[in-house]
Amino acid sequence: MTTNDATLAELNERYKDKPVSEATYEIDGQLFTVTSHYVGEKSLDKELYRMAFERAYAETVEQV
Repeated sequence: MTTNDATLAELNERYKDKPVSEATYEIDGQLFTVTSHYVGEKSLDKELYRMAFERAYAETVEQV
């Protein structure tokens, strides 16, 4: 079963012991709470590389 096929209850049970963090942000006077659940399914190296590549590409395209 992939994450996309799981119900919310199944996901809650599967990841109940994983770390969770919350942060509250104010945007245009409205408060938003972001809850992050670490499930360990992503490679930090790959994600950082992807984000850096996308940012560098966007900055290069803007210069044209």
